Amino acid sequence: MENIIVQQIQWNTDQYRACLSLRDEVLRQPLGLSIWDDPWQEEGNDIHICATLEQDTIGVLLLRPIDQQVIQMKQVAVSETVRGKQVGKKLVELAEQIAIAKGYRTIILHARENAIPFYKKLHYSSVGEPFTEVGIKHSKMIKHIQ
Repeated sequence: MENIIVQQIQWNTDQYRACLSLRDEVLRQPLGLSIWDDPWQEEGNDIHICATLEQDTIGVLLLRPIDQQVIQMKQVAVSETVRGKQVGKKLVELAEQIAIAKGYRTIILHARENAIPFYKKLHYSSVGEPFTEVGIKHSKMIKHIQ
């Protein structure tokens, strides 16, 4: 898995659309939803990070600024074919590096219940009570990065 490339990509490019398709496959279709119904056109100011293996898009996440100190990690998805191969960790590590370089001090996210252990391993902490989003249980998580 040394051939995995994790990098920031531009919005509304072919690579971005490949990331949308992965998000749809991993995050929306299992819930009977479609990414194409989401307001993805509003993501132009977000930071997009993509993982590829050869020509295949295998992971994605985006960062959305909340204010000058807080940024939200969203839409983290990894292809089932590479789960357990550190792709998610590499995505999050690059996201944290980019957030630090841009002067953010805190990352927040809404973790699906089954993803909480993954984020805890990366030193994110749950805050508040669990809540329901897109029909499934989530927890707000936070990490201070500076």
